[in-house]
Amino acid sequence: MKFLHVSLLLALASSSKAQCLTSYSFSADSCSMEGLVSSLQAELISTGCSHDAATELQLVFGGNEEIMTTVSEACSAEGYLPFGEITEQGGVFDKEYYDGGTYYNEQRQSKDNNGITINKLSNNPGERIKDIYKNISQSKGITFPDTLTNFEDCDLNAAMCCFVQDRQAGDGNGNCKMPYDERCTDANPADNTDICYVDMARSPTSSRTSGGFALFEGEEEDDSHCHGFAWAEDSTDTSARFKGNNLFYISMYDHLTQRGYARNVPGAPMCGCVEKMPVVTRADCTQIDITEDVTFTYTEADGLSADISNLDINFNACQGANNNDNDLSAYYERLTDEGKIPTEKRDTFEEIVVGKTYCREAIDKFLDDEGLMAKPECKYGYPSECGCPNVNQQDYRGDVAVTKSGKECQAWDDQAPHAHGNTRNNKPNAGLIENYCRNPDNEPEGAWCYTTDPDVRWEYCHVDECGVLPTNAPTTSPTGSRVSECSHEKDQNDYRGDISTTEAGVECQRWDEQSPHRHSRTTASNPSSGLVENYCRNPDGELRAW
Repeated sequence: MKFLHVSLLLALASSSKAQCLTSYSFSADSCSMEGLVSSLQAELISTGCSHDAATELQLVFGGNEEIMTTVSEACSAEGYLPFGEITEQGGVFDKEYYDGGTYYNEQRQSKDNNGITINKLSNNPGERIKDIYKNISQSKGITFPDTLTNFEDCDLNAAMCCFVQDRQAGDGNGNCKMPYDERCTDANPADNTDICYVDMARSPTSSRTSGGFALFEGEEEDDSHCHGFAWAEDSTDTSARFKGNNLFYISMYDHLTQRGYARNVPGAPMCGCVEKMPVVTRADCTQIDITEDVTFTYTEADGLSADISNLDINFNACQGANNNDNDLSAYYERLTDEGKIPTEKRDTFEEIVVGKTYCREAIDKFLDDEGLMAKPECKYGYPSECGCPNVNQQDYRGDVAVTKSGKECQAWDDQAPHAHGNTRNNKPNAGLIENYCRNPDNEPEGAWCYTTDPDVRWEYCHVDECGVLPTNAPTTSPTGSRVSECSHEKDQNDYRGDISTTEAGVECQRWDEQSPHRHSRTTASNPSSGLVENYCRNPDGELRAW
């Protein structure tokens, strides 16, 4: 029985009945809500109870939250290893390690003046970490360090590490080689992602600043390696019960000790909740799989307890949605599809782990959210509204999605009715979003799109040229008003918006009317001033539009 169904049953259970069992003891497949409900249901059936396991739990323990807390406490009562015991160097050290700033991260193997090898990662901290991996992490729970700010309030149910340096040779990972002093001074890890940008406000205790950002456009960043994990909302789910083990395995055993990966992307933590990490294209992923023998026992005097034996914890590549394995986004999608993570969380997650061809779009959205924009391609450039003629409107990023003849545009991600090579993967910087008109291949007459008409492969779109007075589209556009809402000149002589009331709230007179006020500011005398309808303009050099 899936936990999603368990939750529904608990919500619908009646509290007016009496509990059937005042005590019980039975085995279960796993120490989880799902395992308890499944075994309790069988027990109730065998005793002839008239209600189900969900109702029984509600009658004994109360509402969903109380039941979940009770089961979670029972399943973690066997004595987890406190995460701080891994290094035994205190919370400050652990915090600095996950920010990329301890000797774990920074020191590089070398030889001292006597020729003696020092700072050998496989010895310190390697020996201790390998001992914990072998003797504890695979047979006992490890607490999740949510007292460290890097891992506080992981609201998206996921954490990630991003490494930018390799400090260990001879392990087949990264490009650190011997001799260390010559070939490992600034070595890179194996590249599996692109860093899009770092928003330092996301993790001020790691960046040591309350704001600021760094953009990594094109291939500006060196090789980087990201690896993460995700867990269910249900705190008794295996992915949540052992998320501390997973963090230890990924950050300390698999990457630091086995591969020598260390150091953080500047301005970001090395490891943390995904919402505190850099925006990246992808990350590898590890999931927890376990086998265990569990006996649940309940008495009215002692409450619920769980006896766990033969616990075997395995660290495996994530099995993601659509057979896409070892991929954090695909695993997150799988947990969402299974009802273990809410859909709305996935939407936010996908703004952080954005997909391999979406860096440009992520950067543009971030700059727009910050009220910033890139230098326009021409004097009156405004990509959301118009395209610059000097670059054939390759800069256009508006939402016109119909051709000049009125045909609906085909989505760039689709290959029907017209197969093509102008995809996000092939043209990641072309803004190929939805079915909006673009110019990914520098066509001479501006923005265009493939059409949904099987008989017409593509056509140009009616997209305004920046710096030229807008004209009405020859066909009805589904995108609404097509005017520029902003002015880029101090005296606002370039304003072509549709404001038509004065600062005092008085309605403007039409420019083509001479009543109640006669004037000479007409389209005939001022053809380039945009004297349309009764919209505010500045045809005669006043301080601003009037």
